[in-house]
Amino acid sequence: MNNKQQYIEYANKTFKGKALELVLKNIELFYDPTTIECPKKYKINDKVILKKGTFLHGIPSKLENLDWIFENGFLASDFTGKSEGKNKIKNSIGMWKIKEEQTLEDYIVSYSGFTITYSIGRGPEAQNVSKLIPFHKFDEFTEKLNNDPEVWTYWGEKTKEVTFLPSLVSNKRQIAFILNMESDNAKHMAEADVWNPNLDSETLTEFLDYRYYPKFIDLRLNRDASTTDRESAIMFGLPIKLIEGILIGKEIEKDKSALQYIKTKFPKAYICNLKGRVIVE
Repeated sequence: MNNKQQYIEYANKTFKGKALELVLKNIELFYDPTTIECPKKYKINDKVILKKGTFLHGIPSKLENLDWIFENGFLASDFTGKSEGKNKIKNSIGMWKIKEEQTLEDYIVSYSGFTITYSIGRGPEAQNVSKLIPFHKFDEFTEKLNNDPEVWTYWGEKTKEVTFLPSLVSNKRQIAFILNMESDNAKHMAEADVWNPNLDSETLTEFLDYRYYPKFIDLRLNRDASTTDRESAIMFGLPIKLIEGILIGKEIEKDKSALQYIKTKFPKAYICNLKGRVIVE
């Protein structure tokens, strides 16, 4: 039995109705040989531009995880039998979605910062507001809050991207893939997103841990900077032919053998650093 047939059998056993339709469609698109590759041609030291709708996906820093992506693509672990059952969102692969066109440098500065939530007013009428504070702007922003008579309290946490992507403040993640989602097939696959507000709650049942389900249904329609409003969870997965570039952290940037190995595996992809610039064409 080939992998495609195995994934189809899992889908037929696991899903029904609209959920099954969406998953089977993404499996077909995953293996569709007509899916267009959209590599970006950059020269050394060029600034990388992220188009609206671009996806980023980070992996643990070991190169063997890179090998797994090369061999299998971006697949939900539930389909491969490697899931430990700890994921709040199941049967899907997590992606970070670019909301508006911007440079990679600006994007990294933004998510390497902090998420602050502050309350305007007191008591039952208080309104909470969440904002993403860029790298090294924490003191400046909190000073404004402290001097604002309408702000009663505030609290904060690191962005989720710091946990899952290479960042300016943590070396835990060293590799992330930049996926070009401009082709028609890519756009169709991106629509099968667990976070899509147009999906009815019944369709989402098999994609969510039952303990997380009620909270998710509310969050999906009321997303903010702390939720976050930048996440996507694509049903089944996405193929590696959508990769246009690879973002690496500070440690791998210094490792010439690691850079060469990455380029050997993904020869059409550029490699860029945390300054948002291309270091390998």
